[in-house]
Amino acid sequence: MLTTESNLPTPKTFPILSLYVHLLHDYSNWLLSRLARGIGTHVVTLNAEMTMMAEENPALSQAIKAADLVIPDGSGIILYMRLRGIKHQRCPGIELAESLITEIGRENTLHSLCFFGGTPETAVNAVKTWQQKFPNLNILSQDGYISGEEEVKWKQTLQEKQPQVILVGIGVPRQELWIRDNRHLCPNSIWVGVGGSFDIWAGNKSRAPIWLRNNNLEWSYRLYQEPWRWRRMLSLPKFLWRSLVA
Repeated sequence: MLTTESNLPTPKTFPILSLYVHLLHDYSNWLLSRLARGIGTHVVTLNAEMTMMAEENPALSQAIKAADLVIPDGSGIILYMRLRGIKHQRCPGIELAESLITEIGRENTLHSLCFFGGTPETAVNAVKTWQQKFPNLNILSQDGYISGEEEVKWKQTLQEKQPQVILVGIGVPRQELWIRDNRHLCPNSIWVGVGGSFDIWAGNKSRAPIWLRNNNLEWSYRLYQEPWRWRRMLSLPKFLWRSLVA
């Protein structure tokens, strides 16, 4: 849960079924303030699909509840709040991550970043994309297709290098559980589950056009690019129904 030792304002929370989100006007600056103070933070980017998944996965539910910051990533979460009289801006996880990287790149500080996830080629290309924008960025990367001894060595590398911002894109719920189980390796770092962000940064996929995003239809573009997700998308009408009757 959120700490009070930083003298930063503790965000208010709003319940989303059995979970909750934190309400802030500027999530990025709040995280950068914690980064400057060396306060470790686990960030969860909550959407409708993850919320429904958590109802059937106690481990995921516990990981979300134990996170230091839960942001309203999905349009379904925003709709749920608006139906209850709370108007709040959506904060897509990819945009939060991009904001953090950009601020660190502009400041030209000694802060280091870590990308963990994607295929080997995706991991390399995602790093290249950001280093072309900010050549001085120090980015440690590792693809997400590791296990056994490779994963043990990767954890040892994290513990040795201590990157300040660690972006984990190995899919829900794996990334949330992996962060929960391994954040002790870099206790002063910001850890964010970023899903498929590396594919977008690497140029493998693209984000939905702005008009779709502005009309809460980004999910439809993702389904268009990844039709195999249709079964998982069935959680969206279920969440909508729960939003109306809860």
